[in-house]
Amino acid sequence: MTLMLRVCSTALAIPLAILSSGCVPYPVYKTMQPDARITVLGPDSQPVADTRVVLISSSYPYGRERFRHETRSGSDGVATFQAIREWRVESMMLHGSQVYFWNWCVEKEGYETYETRNREAADFDDKARIQLRAGESRSCNSEQPPRAPRRSPETG
Repeated sequence: MTLMLRVCSTALAIPLAILSSGCVPYPVYKTMQPDARITVLGPDSQPVADTRVVLISSSYPYGRERFRHETRSGSDGVATFQAIREWRVESMMLHGSQVYFWNWCVEKEGYETYETRNREAADFDDKARIQLRAGESRSCNSEQPPRAPRRSPETG
């Protein structure tokens, strides 16, 4: 009888220890990239074709970029992205679970680069309509603003 009692108490102690540690794995269906559409217009409110459009997926904790997908706008100025969702196994940790958020980066030669700096999924506009302004473009591949041109010895 005492052996049976020890086995039962051990069998209960192990799951209780795991549950109290907070590291219990659980299944979750994550949206890592939403269905999204953006319409790109020029300063004259006309569609801008062949614009490079990048959808950047980042996640917390730490707010790091996870991946990015890019496409080009069509003759109607529209670029679309399909959702990426998957079942994952997560566990509650001290820093919390993985939470995704998204940003746009749109570039076209002759126009200022358009970027969003969202930190929350709720701030992302998945049916964005933007109007580019004439100006200097910079690459969506860079987190840094463009460097000032170097002066040559002839120009001082």
